[in-house]
Amino acid sequence: MTMTTKPNDQGPYPVVDMHAHFVPDEILAAAFRDEPWHGITFGKTTRGGVYSAAGGQKMDLPWKLPLETADARANTMTAIGVDVQVVSLSPTMHWYPADPTTAPDFARAANDALLTFIARKPNRFIGLGYLPLQNPKAAVRELERCMGTLGLPGVMVGTNINGQDWDSPALFPVLEAASDLGAFVFFHPARGRADGWMPNYHLRNLIGNPLETTATIAALIFGGVLERLPRLRSCFAHGGGYSCFAVGRWDHGSRVRAEASAQIKKLPSDYLSTLYFDSLTHSDLALRALIDQVGSTQVLLGSDYPADMSASDPVAALDSPLITQSERRAILTGNIRTAIGEPFLKGLSCTCGLRH
Repeated sequence: MTMTTKPNDQGPYPVVDMHAHFVPDEILAAAFRDEPWHGITFGKTTRGGVYSAAGGQKMDLPWKLPLETADARANTMTAIGVDVQVVSLSPTMHWYPADPTTAPDFARAANDALLTFIARKPNRFIGLGYLPLQNPKAAVRELERCMGTLGLPGVMVGTNINGQDWDSPALFPVLEAASDLGAFVFFHPARGRADGWMPNYHLRNLIGNPLETTATIAALIFGGVLERLPRLRSCFAHGGGYSCFAVGRWDHGSRVRAEASAQIKKLPSDYLSTLYFDSLTHSDLALRALIDQVGSTQVLLGSDYPADMSASDPVAALDSPLITQSERRAILTGNIRTAIGEPFLKGLSCTCGLRH
């Protein structure tokens, strides 16, 4: 196997999967005791799994139990050529409908549990924090704690917050603080608005999740958020949804519709090429189109581990005649250094090779 190295062979860099999730042991314990945990209801399902509920909504955790230990997960990662996972709280537990007064307690406890998980294998895991976004002021405080005391590189956030898009003035202070702090912000569907009108065939995920991500990118672009915060470091799940396919239409609309260009000074495609995207497209052609649209520097390795919609072998998924070796190397190990910052990669495992 050939190691991933710095330019001029100055040393190895880790292969980093930036899109992976976890559930705190404390939450699983609460669920099997049918007890609430910091304002969220947890319990057992009839099939032996667990669910969480808040604000009149309920969602099962769609993962097989028991979950892997940190050691077992690290072994799985090694087997597929991944040195490091960037882990974040399962999106099924991003409970923005919960009471805004108890939400900060849940966020603090979840982020503390994240640090406990990382500490079990600190050379294999990096974390993205959780924010109580139904309470924006508390979310900013928790973001500051994540970037300060907790030493995290950033946070994962939902694509909508109780129906609010990210061009909402109420949410702007969170992104402004993220920009000022240099936080990496990973946008991931958590409560899809298509759930109610696409109940069959798992379309709420197959279509609804990419649609959520697309709508988020559009709101950030057309709402002028990226114009106002050009230094915001943001990444979008599932290859950015349909944004790469749609951006030509967006450009045309910005030329012919006043309401589409009122808050932006450039073409939507210009803003799109400043964003990061994970590689989870499940399609060589789609990944090729994404790279061609935004550039190979903007794509990061992502698996969605351990969900059933994940790429079970994300490194091998890049073994495609449509992807060049230099593009593959950048996606596996190069681009993450700019996206989250080189200091966060120090001291991490670099034992996995690049398979050719």
